[in-house]
Amino acid sequence: MIVKGDESDPLLFFSYLAQKLNGHWDGEEFLADNALGKLKSVTFGYMNSLYVGITELEMKEEMVFENNPVSDRQFVSVRIGKIGGFNQEHSQEQQKDSIYIYNNLQKFKIVYPANTKMSWFFIRFPKDIYDLLGTDKTSDFYQLISNPKPWFYYSPMLLNIEVLINEMYNALHDKVVRRGLFLSKAIEIITRLREHGTVHKLSNIAYDIHPDDLDVMLQLKDEILADFTKMPNVAQLSEEKGMSKSKLQRGFKSVFKMPILQFFNYQRVLEGQRRIQTTHHDFTQIAIELGYTDLSHFSRVYKQFLGRRPSEEIRKRR
Repeated sequence: MIVKGDESDPLLFFSYLAQKLNGHWDGEEFLADNALGKLKSVTFGYMNSLYVGITELEMKEEMVFENNPVSDRQFVSVRIGKIGGFNQEHSQEQQKDSIYIYNNLQKFKIVYPANTKMSWFFIRFPKDIYDLLGTDKTSDFYQLISNPKPWFYYSPMLLNIEVLINEMYNALHDKVVRRGLFLSKAIEIITRLREHGTVHKLSNIAYDIHPDDLDVMLQLKDEILADFTKMPNVAQLSEEKGMSKSKLQRGFKSVFKMPILQFFNYQRVLEGQRRIQTTHHDFTQIAIELGYTDLSHFSRVYKQFLGRRPSEEIRKRR
């Protein structure tokens, strides 16, 4: 099933979706639960321009959402996706959790696999709303959202962002506080993303990328991060995607700014850091879970990417 839409006004989109999926939409809550699957959302609009919401879905057949922008008003979307539900325990799929930021000109597709629970938190805001958050005119984040070209930014899930989303998720059914809480947390998330861009630089930005190419690379990203114990085979991947190894690498680097193996190794180290910070697993267990057979190699790669050894991270946690 293919669903096409424009993200400029999510409230109108859910009204359309209620008709297409035979669901119910009351202006804040959406629910469709039938032979096609289950999709529910809580979404709020503020000042007819800022939108914040959380959507959960588990479809019984594959669904593809195609974003086809029609509005010429300049706005920015933050879409944070998670396999499973927010506030759930860690799973093997969690390394696919992602943060996407893009502007109103960027076309793209999102594939929702059959029988897979997925959750999305999203913010839509016009650039002039961002100007209300402060006097920032020089940060990397401000420069990005001011760029008039189509652009798309990727980041793996950030722990401090996930904590904020979980706080909203916990209030999802509290109708007294949730509207105000969603707004305050959305502002904090935007501020934290700006802070992240200042500290780490926003390097994973693709400009003017064709939506089909972006779709292929996002799916490839999920495939190689599905299991950190298996090193990606670039030759096999290029054959599966029907392109040469050099073309595959160029396409991947245009989105993620790293060759495939370097990206995989970096994401594996970041997942190791996340597990050190959020679980009680010891260093050896985490290394084994991520497919490292040599603990000293894991420690060296960890320091190469993050500037410190895992042992320093563990002492910091204590």
